[in-house]
This record gives sequence, structure tokens and C-alpha cells, in this order.
Amino acid sequence: MLHIEIPSLEEFKALAQVKGETCVSLYLPTSPLGRSAKVNRTAFKDLAKDALSQLKEAGIGKVEITAFAEQFDRLAGVEPDVQDQDKVRRQQHAEPDPVDSFWHYQANGLAVLATSGATRTLRLANSPKPLAEVADRFHLTPLIRAMTSRHDVYVLALAKESVRLVHAFANLPPERLQVPGLPANAEEATRRPSVHVRAPRGHLQNLEGEKVLLQQYVRKVEQAVYGVLTGRNTALVLAAAEPLASMFRSVNTYPGLADEMIEGNPDQTTDAELEDAAIPILDRLYSRDLAAVIARYDQLKPRLATTDVSYAAHAATAGAIDQLVVDLDAVVPGLVSDLDGSVIYAASDDAETYSVVDEVARRALYTGARVMGARREELPDRAPLTAILRYAFH
Repeated sequence: MLHIEIPSLEEFKALAQVKGETCVSLYLPTSPLGRSAKVNRTAFKDLAKDALSQLKEAGIGKVEITAFAEQFDRLAGVEPDVQDQDKVRRQQHAEPDPVDSFWHYQANGLAVLATSGATRTLRLANSPKPLAEVADRFHLTPLIRAMTSRHDVYVLALAKESVRLVHAFANLPPERLQVPGLPANAEEATRRPSVHVRAPRGHLQNLEGEKVLLQQYVRKVEQAVYGVLTGRNTALVLAAAEPLASMFRSVNTYPGLADEMIEGNPDQTTDAELEDAAIPILDRLYSRDLAAVIARYDQLKPRLATTDVSYAAHAATAGAIDQLVVDLDAVVPGLVSDLDGSVIYAASDDAETYSVVDEVARRALYTGARVMGARREELPDRAPLTAILRYAFH
């Protein structure tokens, strides 16, 4: 089980608002296995030392560097010279050490974002490249993968005998949701002992009668599910056999219903098996979304699409970017003007500069653009970013 923390857009914006003070951004791959806690902690200590060296090279004051060092030591669980009375008390009462618990329960990656006065940690589902960045703002591009990749999906397992809504995750066990108004099965929904109408019963008979009853069942299911999912943008995957699959699609009003489905009667399928079948669909949905953006770039370039970082920086500052795909591992050191977005590139990455790609993504998100993460080889011309514009920008 992975312990992951995905920042919301509002949390991302709050982090992006931190400017003008010394900021340290640390990213490292971690192992979710408890026995790897020591290795995870050691990797963090090494990155923290790198960041402290960068702070010294940048001429940051000794008091501020000490404040960073103390925060990193607390997170790493380094014992102070004076005995920690609180730790002694926990040991006497057999209470778990929160620092030890933190390193024991990790995911595939860790982000540590610190100023001299506070530290924020985020356990990530993805595995970032090791990075220690010192600047006047946080380096946030690696968080975009956590925010924009699909990590979860809803699965509606619909059968005559039963129906359930399961929340499936890429890195966690599935969770069966309680849905108000969701009938237990077709018989409960139609208030009949069976939906199989073998003899005339009022106006319902034979296969036509069964179809009418199943449609009543499906409508009640759709209404209940929509009541739970409305306002969300998480994908919904249908697990069903015909004719229920087609019936549900005909009445569905949830915009996130995926075209691809899990075929067959799911009545005897476990929640874990549904999750195993749904996660590959989730991955393919993201791949198709990314391919669609790249195809749109090919159609709109060069007037309304670009891979030029400087041009994208101008456009992001003006709020002209509609969609942006960035290489999550790219660090292009430099500075971006707050006035017009003009870029001054730097020969090396130090505390006086930051990642230009990161800043473009930050400004694009602020102005409502859809931002996605990708690997360098997935981007046109292997550029660090691909931007699609709302309008021609000069």
C-alpha cells in the first residue's frame, strides 16, 4: 500500500505564490517497502547536504542556513546533542516515533519543499529524478505529474444480480462506495421477484417485458451514481454485459464515462479484480489524452502552437496558453520577466536562477491552462515543452 499525497490546484497555487525568499526544493525516488526506510532516509540526507552547500555558495546568511539544517535534521530524525525528552517519553510508553513512521511509510517518490521557517513534504506516486534546487521560489514541475496523471478511477459493476460502485486506485486497495438510492439488484429496483417475464403480466410479457424492467433498473442506477459523481472529473469505467451495458450508456449523463469498458458479467468479480482490469484502461486514457494534444500541436503549428521555450514564456505570462505539456525532468536554468515573460538563460543552475520550464508551467496553470506531464521522448522534437495557444501571440 502506497501512502501518497496529491496536491490540489489551490495547494499548488499557494506553493507557487512563495517568491522572493530562499526556497529549497528536494525531490528523490523512494521505496514503499518498510525495510527500505533507512535507504530512503540516507538519500534524503545526501540531498539535504547538497542543498546546504548550494545555500553557502549563494552567500546565504549563517542564521538562515542553520534554520534549514535544523529542519532537515528533524525530518531525517538526527539526534540532537541534548537528549530529546519527548523521544525518551515515547520509548518509555512504547509509543511510535512519528519520524520513524514517516520514513517507514513512503511511496515511490518524495518532495520536500522548505523555507527557513517551514517544511512541506509530499509523498508521490511517481518516481522523480534526484534533485536539490535552491532559488527564490519552489521548483514545482515534478508535482505536475502527481496533479495531472490519472491516479484513480471509478468502476460501476452492473449486473442483474448486483450493482456496486468501486473506487479503484493505481497504488492503493480498492474502496467500495456507499451510494444513496442505489438498488441492490434489478429485482429490488423493479419491486418484482424476477425481471424474467415468462408469461403475460399486465402490459409486460416475454423479452419485451424484461427489457422494460431492466431499463427501469438501469435508470435508477444511473441516477444514484450521478448523484455521487456529479461535479467530479474522475473517469468512470463500466463493467457489464449486454444488454445492460448499452442500456446504461443510453441514459448516462456523467461526462467522464470512458469508451472502453470491462466486458462480461461482473457479479462474481471481486473488487480487486475490477481494479486490476480498470488501471490499464486508466493508463490508456492518459496516453490517448497526451496523443490528442500532440496531434493538435501538429495541426496548429507554427501559428497557434510552439515548442520554443522563450515564446511559450511570453505566451504564459500573457495568459495565452490553452494546453501545455512539459518534460517533468527538464531543468532549463534562467529567469523569466514578470512584466513581459522575456527569458534570460543561465549557463548553470544555481540559487540565483530557477527552471524556466517550471515557471512557464506555473504561469500557465495560474491562467487556467491544462498542463500535462510527459517524458522527453514523447514530446515533439524532444523539446522540454509543447504549448498550444488560445490565440496568436506576438
